[in-house]
Amino acid sequence: MKHYIIILLAFLFLNNWNAQAQIEDTDLDELVIDKLSRASIIDIIKKVRTQMYTNYSLENYNYFVQHHATMGDTLQLLQSDLMCEVSINLKNKKINKSVLKHPKNKVEMDTVFFNRYTGNDSPMYWLTEVVIRKYVNIPELDFFNNFKDYSFERKKTKDGDYVIEFYSEYFYEGFFQYDKNFNLKKLQFVLLKPYPIDHSQTKNGKFMFEKNWIYSKEKVEITVKTTAEGKNYVDELKASEEIQDYNFTRFDSRGGVVIKDIELDFKSDLIFKKM
Repeated sequence: MKHYIIILLAFLFLNNWNAQAQIEDTDLDELVIDKLSRASIIDIIKKVRTQMYTNYSLENYNYFVQHHATMGDTLQLLQSDLMCEVSINLKNKKINKSVLKHPKNKVEMDTVFFNRYTGNDSPMYWLTEVVIRKYVNIPELDFFNNFKDYSFERKKTKDGDYVIEFYSEYFYEGFFQYDKNFNLKKLQFVLLKPYPIDHSQTKNGKFMFEKNWIYSKEKVEITVKTTAEGKNYVDELKASEEIQDYNFTRFDSRGGVVIKDIELDFKSDLIFKKM
């Protein structure tokens, strides 16, 4: 796959939230190409996806969740460190999260910016909760489903695991590692082509709000482990996103403009770590 052997993603969030992707030195540099037909590789991907659905642990685990969000390059909007109890049911696509009391918990928020919004108007949800939910729901990720848009290549590690590299010039480039039982172990990918989101909503033919933006950057690294009973669980998820040209207009019942944001840019970083 184009350049991907040497360009492996690593995220250095703990000391620098704005760190760029770094070359990760792992045993993946000793991969041996394993020639398989495209149809055979797609069949394997489906088995890995199914294993995540059927073999994911339903236990509740504690995760330390760190969010950091800025507007533009410098204006900090949010810095939160929270211990949470989390249950994940991939079959039902449900993720429940509740904050626990913990001495490390802290939240620093730009109230001047966020207090302008009410309810679900705030971009807070897209900068925090969505970042967890769309990546933790691993079997629903694009490259596990939209096979026609990707090229694939399988390789084998010196430890006997397998790696499938994927590439789409219109979507994502990355790889995932799995074992002989099709249990996912590691997943890394980056967005290659920005894509738009339109979340506008109407009621009785009138706009309640207009909301749209562009996801211009996504970098994700996920580590999956297994319990003593052989069940999978997300051990750590690191994600970095950039939102470009965020436009939001809220209307009142008569069509008047209540609040209006034009072409805002956001950066959001997440560390989701099992304790």
